[in-house]
Amino acid sequence: MAAMGTSAHAIGFKAGEWEMDLSGSVNAYYNTTSCDNAGAVASGALGLCGGAGTGQDQTSIQNGLLPGFIIFTASTKQAGYDLKAVISIDPGTTNNNGAAGGVGQNVGDQRRVFLQFGNESMGTIKAGRDIGLFGQNAILNDMSLLAVGGGSGYNGALNTTLGGIGSGYIYTEFQPQITYTAPAIGNLTLSGGVFQPKDLNGATAQENDSPGMQALASYSLGDKGKLWAALINQSQSGVAAAPDSDLTGFEVGGTVNLGALALTGNYFTGEGLGTTLIGFGGRDAAGAERDSDGYLVQATYKVGNTKFGINYGSSTLDSTAGDRAANAIMLEETNQMVLGVYHNLTPSLTIAGEYITNEQTYQLGAPAAKGESNTIAVGAILFF
Repeated sequence: MAAMGTSAHAIGFKAGEWEMDLSGSVNAYYNTTSCDNAGAVASGALGLCGGAGTGQDQTSIQNGLLPGFIIFTASTKQAGYDLKAVISIDPGTTNNNGAAGGVGQNVGDQRRVFLQFGNESMGTIKAGRDIGLFGQNAILNDMSLLAVGGGSGYNGALNTTLGGIGSGYIYTEFQPQITYTAPAIGNLTLSGGVFQPKDLNGATAQENDSPGMQALASYSLGDKGKLWAALINQSQSGVAAAPDSDLTGFEVGGTVNLGALALTGNYFTGEGLGTTLIGFGGRDAAGAERDSDGYLVQATYKVGNTKFGINYGSSTLDSTAGDRAANAIMLEETNQMVLGVYHNLTPSLTIAGEYITNEQTYQLGAPAAKGESNTIAVGAILFF
């Protein structure tokens, strides 16, 4: 998809036997967030209001769910193999805290740097840093991908906002990996790979003795949409009597196009997986895995060059016996609803506006009022 990978409007030229392409995107959104209740500082939870307190408002001009990016792609065919190299630069538009008059710390990252080779008979091997397999289709089909969704209350402290991350799906992340995509079997595409292991247990001593593993199956419905299912697994051995750590997850989803109407849904469940980033909040203080699950449902309707949409997402984190014994406050559930309007002013430029409501509830510990915030976001995104 253009928004997360290579733009459909790439600038290309030939250098010897190599095709060189340059593409990119820039976006900016005006966001105003009303923090009705800042909620609690709780294990497994990202706050809804950033640094704002109850009754305060936050205003920012920042990236939406996508950063800005520029992608360099080099491709050729040699000895029967299709070869490709991709490098991206993904800067943000905001400073670190929104309080330095535009001269604070700039935020950015490098999401893609990988090589790829293969052909129609052997499939394709990718090695380097790129988007993950687990959670990939959830974020790529989120209508807020070209706009904002959740997370603008952090007032530009992140390189992007959150869309439905933590409120319906896990962030796929851009991860070091070696993945293999098999030749298509009709409309079915299968991919799997090994990934840089993540630190699953915080400060607890661990041995990164095995990689993470992810797999993705996608079934194309042509113009009618697609279906998908994905798996994730990682194990780490404890050191010096520390417990072993495991992470497992499964997701299933799809998007179906019915003329101007498009319907999308995604569901995930896991152990040690958390609800936001892979593994974040997925364990109690003793290292035992917490169960989690979540879903996103979405409907959009297109009239001419304008798309109207609504989605609702929810993510839940279950307590362990250790959590209940410790009785320390932790996340229970985060819910989000987005109403959006997206207008293609030109084939390259989209003007968007969203209204976002967020709610967060907690469990254990001292009773805490649920967190609540509301955001209005207006801006534009340009692809070239």
